[in-house]
Amino acid sequence: MRHGISTLGRALVATALAIAPVGVSLPAAPVQAAAPAGCQLNAASGRIQHVIALQFDNVHFRRDNPNVPSDIEQMPHLYNFLVGNGTVLNNHHTPLISHTGTDILTTLTGVYPDRHGQPVSNTFSFYDSKGNPHQALTFAYWT
Repeated sequence: MRHGISTLGRALVATALAIAPVGVSLPAAPVQAAAPAGCQLNAASGRIQHVIALQFDNVHFRRDNPNVPSDIEQMPHLYNFLVGNGTVLNNHHTPLISHTGTDILTTLTGVYPDRHGQPVSNTFSFYDSKGNPHQALTFAYWT
């Protein structure tokens, strides 16, 4: 059996010795304060106390036909209220194949239906503690 450092071992030692002075000569990175726990919701008018997410099913922000006002253009009071008192998200894309419950869960969780467990329906099944199956509506969960 041969003892000593192999060619690969010598190369690793040489590389380590070559870059060691670089690490010593670099200035230390400044220490950053720990990030605050949780989401910081601050507004120009003061602290935000509540976040309310409203989602309108099948309401189009843009015109499907250039000669016909979009759904939101036909509801200017609603649009002005939302813009004046919050934020309007107009770039949400419905997960396909979609149902209302699936789309709302996708918006709230940030993941597509194959990840949140309700892929293509407004109902879901669950098992009670005795193993008996039950069905429920998505909307009953929220109300």
